[in-house]
Amino acid sequence: MNRRSISFLILAVVLLALMVIFSSKNYLLFSFGFLVLTLGIYFWRFEKAQHNSREVVFIAIVCALAVVGRIIFAALPAVKPELFILIMGAIVSGPETGFLMGTIIALTSNMYFGQGVWTPWQMFALGVIGLISGLMLNKKTPTWILTVWGFVSAFVMGWIMDIYYILGFVDPITIKSVLTALAASFYFDVVHAIFTAVLLLLVGKRWIKIFSNYKQKYDLFKQPKISSK
Repeated sequence: MNRRSISFLILAVVLLALMVIFSSKNYLLFSFGFLVLTLGIYFWRFEKAQHNSREVVFIAIVCALAVVGRIIFAALPAVKPELFILIMGAIVSGPETGFLMGTIIALTSNMYFGQGVWTPWQMFALGVIGLISGLMLNKKTPTWILTVWGFVSAFVMGWIMDIYYILGFVDPITIKSVLTALAASFYFDVVHAIFTAVLLLLVGKRWIKIFSNYKQKYDLFKQPKISSK
């Protein structure tokens, strides 16, 4: 994991820690603060490096596909393709952009599903998944690794949301109560994991090829060359 990716992750963890303390009444402030900060860092780097506006279009397309996919499958709570789409987009664009896309997807889709204290946690969870997925940038990742990561990523998101639930709603916090909370979400995590893994197994490589062709055609997401000015 490169230094910039680690910095993004540390920054997100710090924000999450602050959120645990202060966000029960200010979750929207923290959500938008989270997004503005990640957007600010990304676009600051965008100005410093050799990028083009089509990258912003690519980010918007990936986020829109993930949001629409989540809304279409709204009737099936554990069956959502947003992780699949996020993983594909992040693999093509890199860890920083993956983190950014994850936060945008969570906040934007909750404009439909409803904002709440859970929103920053979802932003963090999807951001982390996008960041880790982006570490596969420019690597010929085997299908089986994509499939395993898709399965694991659903549990990563589920466990982060379990932490939110345990800290906010479980009292007292004991081993028994924690295990009960984890057990309550296990079914949904398994279904989400299987659905994501199956999508990656069946069409993951095809989506990567489509996104990669777009990337090559428009010369997107090249390794940044920071200006010395």
